Amino acid sequence: MPGPSTADAGEWGPGPVAAEGAGRRGKERHIGRKAPGMSHGDDAPGTGSAPYGAERGPGEPDLDRLIADLQADRGPCSGTVSDEVRAAARAAYAMRRDDAVMSEVGTDSAESPPAGVRDSALLAEAPRYLRFDTPGATLDLEITAVGDRRTLVGRVDPPGPTSADIRTPHGSARAPVDADGAFVAPDVPTGPVSVLLHHPAAPPVATPWVTA
Repeated sequence: MPGPSTADAGEWGPGPVAAEGAGRRGKERHIGRKAPGMSHGDDAPGTGSAPYGAERGPGEPDLDRLIADLQADRGPCSGTVSDEVRAAARAAYAMRRDDAVMSEVGTDSAESPPAGVRDSALLAEAPRYLRFDTPGATLDLEITAVGDRRTLVGRVDPPGPTSADIRTPHGSARAPVDADGAFVAPDVPTGPVSVLLHHPAAPPVATPWVTA
């Protein structure tokens, strides 16, 4: 069986950090990360007949929300918001799609590290596993450190999207999604990353920005 399709690593840049304001601005429906003990109620994705990428969520994330989300993803002890976080948030804001639907982080291995592993260096080297939920589909994403870069391996269930844009503050690269819903993106710059899934019969679906 052929392996997952691979992104062209040469497509990175220039991004909004290098040329601020580039990209497509607009409304991006946002569901976001579940806070402990919080329920989204009617906005939560379900297993009913909602079509892939059906618009749900309380509205688009503004710049302040993006800064808060990226800061929270760096961990509870990250301290004052850095210029790096602010620049990444501005880049994310500039790359919004007016027709995109935001997915929701369902599970994240960074929030529940393996039992007995406390060394921060070991945790930093371990792959990060995330599951993003959308109405009617899930995206499982593995982020692995390779030197000072990252490799992303994703699988959409059920298959449907035909390509995935791997977006970073430095630019984006497009990976074809194979018939099994799998894709690979090597040589991704370290830092915030978001995946935008393109579906031929529905609006594109974007993941929240997470730190790779």
